[in-house]
Amino acid sequence: MTLKKFAQVGIDSPLRRLFDYRVPDTITELQPGSRVIIPFGKHTLVGIVIKLIDTPSIDANRLKTIQATLDDYAIFDTESFSLIRWAAHYYQFPLGSALFSALPPALRKAKQDEDSSSTEFRWQATTNTPNKTLARAPKQAIIYAWLQQHTHGVAPKQLRDQFPGCSTMIKALEQRGMIEQIEIIQPPDEPQTLAENFLQLTEDQSSVSDSILATLDTFAVHLLEGVTGSGKTEVYFSLITEALKSAKAQILILVPEIGLTPQLYSRLEAHFGMTIGLLHSNITEKQRKQTWLNISKGKIRIILGTRLAVFTPIPYLKLIVVDEEHDTSLKQQEGFVYHARDVAIYRAKQLSIPVVLGSATPSFESIHNAKLEKFQHLHLNKRVHSELLPKIQFADMRTEYAGSILSSLLCKAMHTHLEAGKQVILFLNRRGYAPALLCHDCGWVAKCVRCDANMTYHSKTDKLICHHCDSSKYKPEQCPKCASNNLIMVGHGTQRIEEVLSQQFPDYSTIRLDRDITRRKGSLEKILDEIHQLKHKIIIGTQILSKGHDFPDVSLVGVLDIDYGIHSSDFRAMERCAQLLIQVAGRSGRRSTQGEVLVQTHTPDHPLLQTLLHSGYPAFATQALQARENWKLPPFSHHIAIRARSQNSTDLFVFLERVADIARQLLPAEVSVQGPIVPSMEKKAGQFRAFILLVANQRGLFSQSIDACLNHIEILPETRKVRWSIDVDPIDNF
Repeated sequence: MTLKKFAQVGIDSPLRRLFDYRVPDTITELQPGSRVIIPFGKHTLVGIVIKLIDTPSIDANRLKTIQATLDDYAIFDTESFSLIRWAAHYYQFPLGSALFSALPPALRKAKQDEDSSSTEFRWQATTNTPNKTLARAPKQAIIYAWLQQHTHGVAPKQLRDQFPGCSTMIKALEQRGMIEQIEIIQPPDEPQTLAENFLQLTEDQSSVSDSILATLDTFAVHLLEGVTGSGKTEVYFSLITEALKSAKAQILILVPEIGLTPQLYSRLEAHFGMTIGLLHSNITEKQRKQTWLNISKGKIRIILGTRLAVFTPIPYLKLIVVDEEHDTSLKQQEGFVYHARDVAIYRAKQLSIPVVLGSATPSFESIHNAKLEKFQHLHLNKRVHSELLPKIQFADMRTEYAGSILSSLLCKAMHTHLEAGKQVILFLNRRGYAPALLCHDCGWVAKCVRCDANMTYHSKTDKLICHHCDSSKYKPEQCPKCASNNLIMVGHGTQRIEEVLSQQFPDYSTIRLDRDITRRKGSLEKILDEIHQLKHKIIIGTQILSKGHDFPDVSLVGVLDIDYGIHSSDFRAMERCAQLLIQVAGRSGRRSTQGEVLVQTHTPDHPLLQTLLHSGYPAFATQALQARENWKLPPFSHHIAIRARSQNSTDLFVFLERVADIARQLLPAEVSVQGPIVPSMEKKAGQFRAFILLVANQRGLFSQSIDACLNHIEILPETRKVRWSIDVDPIDNF
């Protein structure tokens, strides 16, 4: 079959178009999904072939020619290529950029795929007789003699370890023809076999597992709502065990954050006795590339990863599990803005396989889909090791003196649980020492010059840090406005809680678990291990603590400030507040004894909090969803946000007004065009921000005309003065 003369190529660029190139006669094989080297302007870039064509979109004489191919096969198989094309279209993102986003960083570069798992290079002595000049090079003679003893060759690393600094000598021996590098082709790995580990399920777990297994060869979405400690992971393991019985079958498990991978990775490896393919941004580029390639060749059967893993080529995919499906971290917020849960559902439909969405606090979107019978709603209502869920009560902060950090009720409960030998968690979703530095005399507040936000004081470094743009400066000794020395800290973060606890509970070891502490690689795993070894009795942390961790000896959880979520202007804030509360409460009492949860609040009578306390999360969700329906808010309407930012606010609003005019002209009359809307933080990282919100009661109202709308926006002259993006199904106000 003759290769077509032209190819459409995608590049890693914000340009919403593809580029035609001539295919030279020297390239005899080229497939969609493979990488190529192309000239682009004055530069040479890596591109990805989208399709081969007979007729280019412009005069063929004006076309540039592909310089070289990087792959002799399609690095994206047909299924993953199709998936990314769908996602790029649905989320209105340039296809070329979407494909590059899905690649490991090491494969975005102009280097050929060197699959070290199947090819190995070794140094070997030739049969040539040493000439006399080697007598003057005793070190070369030693290396040559050593290689002669290793008739099957030696790996380069082994040679370097044996003779450090030998590169020059190796090169000289090779030039003399006395040694040569040989290529060893390793046989392909056999599919890994399943370890026979017994898994004992409860009656409820077995029932849920059987319901899902009945759809193992068909598309189905199962929403598994299980209270914390009910054993959702055991159900996942049961499903994986059955799926792996099919030859070559592969399973994808998605988690929202890197912090959830160490514990689950260890359990998967121990139970199934096979290599687990780990994909997230905290492993080296080389590891990520090699794991990705091994998965794409079917060599790794269980894949555990964060959101981007959803696009990995997995040729024998049999089952997808999305753990903590409610978590907003599954939505990418910059660049290629997609929701990994929704992409996973589409991928499962594409392959006619089941997908399991697990959570103790399902998202309102998933609950709504279950009510519409698009998802099968399954429940695990009992804990495995304890029949009783933790007892939740409110600590009314209105009865405490102003500025109290720990209520008297919480302090008393902490003493009781600690003296009983148990561990205590204190949750505060605010890192640093104090969220504001204030001058008592003139009222000056330390604000970030690049953001509309206060700077947070960090006592360990004596710095003020902006948690939005990461700019920092040392704390001033005097007020820069009135020169007063009377600077005071307002509010409290995790560092300040740590200091207070060292004073009030000096006999108990305290550990802090937040982003400041876990930045260094391996630090999270180390802290979690110390907690499990009971080296620390009091654990203070941010939302890292709320997600999936099993701390068997924690019997008390204190939530220090729930009010920030109650009073937010974001209509989703109360949903997230409830999810966070239930999730962090679930860390308590997971073995034998009933746990206790104390929630500090100034609004204990809030109706939704009362529903959550007395009737649980399902009743809360039903009540909150009714309010959403009354106000026609998602999931009862569909949103698209067109966001923009600029250093000049006038340029920003001129652009967005033009965008709003175009949207009103081109979109159906049933689509509401709202804005420009200014977010609560108008300025961030030195740029002003605002957005246009498009609202429709039916998703189909967007599909016919949004492309035309964006094409018109793209050619506006104002685009040169702003940076803009589109967010389909946005989950926050900016």
